[in-house]
Amino acid sequence: MSTEIKAQLLDTIREESLGVREMAKRFRKRPETIISLIREMENEGLLETSSQLTQKKGRPKRILKPTALGEEYLETFRRLMMKTLRASRNDLAKAKRDAEYVNRLIARGKNPYQAFAELNDLVRAS
Repeated sequence: MSTEIKAQLLDTIREESLGVREMAKRFRKRPETIISLIREMENEGLLETSSQLTQKKGRPKRILKPTALGEEYLETFRRLMMKTLRASRNDLAKAKRDAEYVNRLIARGKNPYQAFAELNDLVRAS
């Protein structure tokens, strides 16, 4: 999943404890997608879950809570979002030419990474 969605989820559960259904409604995603994201973030150590019994029938409500690593992830994400990307018109034109070159290599059946490695070897040898 994307870094932005992970940061949004961490920010949301930091402010209030929500279950999977509430998260699905808030993010306008299917519960299965949210569960997959939660599992991924649990494996990464960004959040932890606990069960909370409710008066309603069915499964206990899963409560999400960010870990210390999750808090650090969120703070780092916010700091990085405040930094601006600086690129000149020449930088963008060069990136466009590079992308076109890669597309031509792929169209000819060449691996662009292998071509780059070969070019790198040639430059180092000279």
